[in-house]
Amino acid sequence: MNRSQRRAAKKQNPAGGLPSATPAQAPGVDLFALAVQHHDRGELTPAVELYKTILDRTPSHAAASERLALIYLAQGKRDKASVQYAALARHVPQSLGSYVRIVETLKNLIPDLAPAFTNASTASLVYLLKKPGVENCTSIAGNDYFRCALESTVARDVALERWLTALRAEILGAALADEPPTDDELLAFSAALAQQCFINEYVFAVAPDERQLAERLKGLVVDAVAQATTIHPLRLISLAMYLPLHTLPGGSAIAERSWPGPAAAVVTQQVLEPIEERQLRASMPRLTAIGGGVTAQVRQQYEENPYPRWVRLNAPPATLRILDDYIRQQFPTAQYRPVGRRDSLDILEAGCGTGRHALEVTQAYRGARVLAVDISLASLASAKRKTPPALAGTIEFAQADIMSIGSIGRSFDLINSGGVLHHMGDPLAGWCELLKLLKPNGLMQIGLYSAHARREIVAARKIIAKRGYPSTPEGIRRCRQDLFNGPEQFKFMAMSDFFSTSDCRDLLFHVQEKQFTIPEIKEFLTENNVKFIGFDFPRTIHQHHQRVFANAGWSIGNLDRWDAYERANPDIFMNMYALWMQKN
Repeated sequence: MNRSQRRAAKKQNPAGGLPSATPAQAPGVDLFALAVQHHDRGELTPAVELYKTILDRTPSHAAASERLALIYLAQGKRDKASVQYAALARHVPQSLGSYVRIVETLKNLIPDLAPAFTNASTASLVYLLKKPGVENCTSIAGNDYFRCALESTVARDVALERWLTALRAEILGAALADEPPTDDELLAFSAALAQQCFINEYVFAVAPDERQLAERLKGLVVDAVAQATTIHPLRLISLAMYLPLHTLPGGSAIAERSWPGPAAAVVTQQVLEPIEERQLRASMPRLTAIGGGVTAQVRQQYEENPYPRWVRLNAPPATLRILDDYIRQQFPTAQYRPVGRRDSLDILEAGCGTGRHALEVTQAYRGARVLAVDISLASLASAKRKTPPALAGTIEFAQADIMSIGSIGRSFDLINSGGVLHHMGDPLAGWCELLKLLKPNGLMQIGLYSAHARREIVAARKIIAKRGYPSTPEGIRRCRQDLFNGPEQFKFMAMSDFFSTSDCRDLLFHVQEKQFTIPEIKEFLTENNVKFIGFDFPRTIHQHHQRVFANAGWSIGNLDRWDAYERANPDIFMNMYALWMQKN
């Protein structure tokens, strides 16, 4: 490792701002402080041993895991660093939250991969498998962290996407050879890429000649399934890079065969898990009837493309949250009445989609009992399948329409509905229905699209309408590539939602979207006797806005000030307004 690479590795802030992981981390706190002292003094041998001891006790100790990886990286032991970063990603999935960070880590771990981020023509099997000739460093294909990232989260980098797209075509050609290669590293990497393609719902571009080869491979696999003849693992994996295996005729029979580890992981993801979700869908409780019109159209979109796409649930926080304490910490000057529930909390997640936020809420609050509802059975089935056993007794999933949810006869201390109301035919009526379900002193968090922040989305939708892109997988693929290659690079093209089919459809092709302004929100709150508590942001951004308001002498609860502030800074609600409120 040269000096610049070593400096780059050290700049990755040990502990990296990662959220703390599990309560079991606490017993290692003193050991960790001692390990950091050794590490900071350059006494790496005792530091390594202490970090290992901590991780033996608590594998989800994020800071110890990352510091150990940084030591290995600084020592030039890239293989060990890769294994450690992969372990961190598996135990603390939130470590994969920033793709900029993932890319920088990959560049440090695999210097030979760096050209991939500038030149897709470097993608080749020879390049993928060649040994760089550096001690303690395997091929790109053999890198554990790279494979883990592909298996765990959507690749959110345009250059890497193009490199992986070109590499996928190379692997397809190799799989169609009379004797496909049997290299273990190639098989493992190809399986990781197949899982990536399934996660992003095959959003990568497919050239016409490549599509013909994929169809040829499909024919070979389908015939082999029907005739119960041998299927080379690389052929099965390669086909899984172009279509989900459960959609093949007789696809369930694939799971009845014995496969080597990498192929077995793909079969689990693309055959067994979809079968499980179909079973869960059939048994999902229905709490209300589902409306027609816009509601039916929105439901159909999410049956076809459950949203959002995710793989691993974040590790739970080290300390369980108490709602009153959290609100007071986030909004110290806000006037509100304490909920008064410290050991139990009834929560409604209205429009839970595939369940990620609902599950994170369940594991975040002390004594949480969560009802998570959605109109999409496909989304609910995905959510229920991904529910960890430890949470199964504290969260229930069910199908329900917000416009009819008052009929369930329940009330809640906290209601979350993020990114849902603005997809309804009458968002304000839906909001009113939710308000009826709040207990006395109950709190609500609502997420709504900002008209100011969505101006680029509006412009892109005009382009989509003018060019006639359909909201099909092929239409979305074509739209994305044309936008990538177009003269204007929109800011939303760096957002995570742009890098998978379902998420891109939700972002640019949604059948129903209503955007709001802060004066409209203020009017609704006033008319319905609801107190605004504050807007929520990620921690560092939240602190920045608080400082701006404090320095200007503004109240953080003054919506008129927020309106002026947004007009001067129209991107601050790029994701959406996330506002906390309480009925007066």
